[in-house]
Amino acid sequence: MSAENSFPAPVEPAYSPPPPASQPIRKPGKVQAIAIMTLVSGVLNCLWGLSAGVSILAANFFGCYWAPYAITLGVLEIIYAAKLLGSNPTRLQPAKYLAIMQIINITTLNVYQLFVGDVVVGILALVFYSDPEVDAYFRHINGQM
Repeated sequence: MSAENSFPAPVEPAYSPPPPASQPIRKPGKVQAIAIMTLVSGVLNCLWGLSAGVSILAANFFGCYWAPYAITLGVLEIIYAAKLLGSNPTRLQPAKYLAIMQIINITTLNVYQLFVGDVVVGILALVFYSDPEVDAYFRHINGQM
């Protein structure tokens, strides 16, 4: 065989830099608002639940039924808000169940929520969750984009 019929020398692939990392999406203001409102509401619900639980000893009829609900809701709100306020939230879905629980919380006669208004916070959270920018943010952090 002649040298002309031999196989061509292998061609080195040209260096291609790795694709640039996708820029992190900026957290929308409405997501920040949801997190802050949920955090404040959670702290107030925990305070209400604890004070209602303590007042059971003073024969408060309502405290024995609603203290566990308020404490549970408050703890769930604080955990969710802390995750949402974090610098790099991942695998976090909109907590529409918390918004519904906040609206239902009006039945607990929560005196701390008279100033903040869990009903208002719950409704605002549901409205903010339906915003396209907020929806896009949650889809992005969950890798659905």
